[in-house]
Amino acid sequence: MLRIITFAFAFSAIGITTAQLAPQRPATAGQHMLEVNAQWASMRPSLFEGPDDVRFHSDAERIAEHLHRVQRHLSTHTPAGIGPEARAHRLALLGALEAYADGGRFPINDVVPGRAPVFIDDNGTACAVGHLMIVSGHADIADHVHRAMNLAYIRDIALPEVAQWATDHGFTTNELAWIQPTYQHMRMRGPEVLATQRLSDGELILVIGPADARSTQKLQLVRRTRTGDKVLARLPMLSSIQLVEYDGRVFVGGVPPVNGPSPEIFEWSGAKLVKHDPFPGPLGVAALYVADGKLRAHSYPDSTGRTYERICTEAGKWMIADPIATPMEPDRTLPH
Repeated sequence: MLRIITFAFAFSAIGITTAQLAPQRPATAGQHMLEVNAQWASMRPSLFEGPDDVRFHSDAERIAEHLHRVQRHLSTHTPAGIGPEARAHRLALLGALEAYADGGRFPINDVVPGRAPVFIDDNGTACAVGHLMIVSGHADIADHVHRAMNLAYIRDIALPEVAQWATDHGFTTNELAWIQPTYQHMRMRGPEVLATQRLSDGELILVIGPADARSTQKLQLVRRTRTGDKVLARLPMLSSIQLVEYDGRVFVGGVPPVNGPSPEIFEWSGAKLVKHDPFPGPLGVAALYVADGKLRAHSYPDSTGRTYERICTEAGKWMIADPIATPMEPDRTLPH
C-alpha cells in the first residue's frame, strides 16, 4: 500500500534533492543520482563509493541515466510474492521505462524553485511513473494524480487507485519512489518548442508551435542543424505533443482541437505528410511509443472512461493491440 510519509521524512528528502549539483560539475555517480532522487541513499549506498567522477551535458541526460540505472536493477530484482500476471505486467512496464528514458523527454518544472517532482507538466509530458500508468492503460489514474497532487512525491500520493495500480503491476512503493525523478526549476525553453527527438542518425527533430496564443500559425516539424532550422512540414494545431521515430519515419501525435480536424497522428516519411486517425471519435493520443518492435498509440479516456490501444501495421493501418509480450525471466526474487 502507498502510505503518507511523515513531514520529517518529506523535508529531509527535499533538502537532499535541492542541493543543486549542476549536471556538468564533476562528481561521483552517486552524488549525481542523489540530486535526481533522494532514494539512492538508501536503495544503493554502494554507488557513492566509486572513485571516478562523472559529468553530464544536461539535467535531462542525468535523469535518463538515473532511470536506466533503476530500470536495470529492478529488471533483475523482483519483489517476492507477486503473482504471474503482476510479474508479466512489471516486466512489460520495465521495458517501457527503458524506452521512455531513451526518448529523453521529461516534464519541465517551471512551478517551484529547487528540485521537485512534476507528474504531468503543462505540455502534457508525463513523468516516468505517470508514463507507466498511461502505457499500461490507466491514463485516468495519471490524470487524477495530475489534477489532485501534481507536485507530490510518490509516498505522499494517498490515492487508493494508485496503490491498487502498483500492486496489480508488480511494483512496491519503494520502487516507484526510486523511479520518480525530480526536475530542476527552470524557465520554459520557449513556448514555441513543444517536443524534441534525437533520431537514430543523429538528427534533431523539433515540433514548434505558434509564438503566442493569438497566432494563427500552425505547428511546424523542423530539422535543427548547426547551420539553422529547416521546416519539413506544417501540421494542424495539436496539444500534448508526442514525438517518436519508428522505422525511419517520424510520428507526431497529440490531442486535436475540439472544433478542428480529427487526425491525432501525423507521419513524416521524409517526402510527405500522412494523416492517421487510429481511435474512434475525437480522442487524443496520451502515449505514442515503440514496444516489441511495433508503434503503439494509447488514447485518453472517452466520455465513458474507456481507453484504446492501437498498433500500426506495415501497411499504415491501425489495429487493436494485443498485450505487450514480454518473456518471463528466471525467478531471481530478492526481498526488499
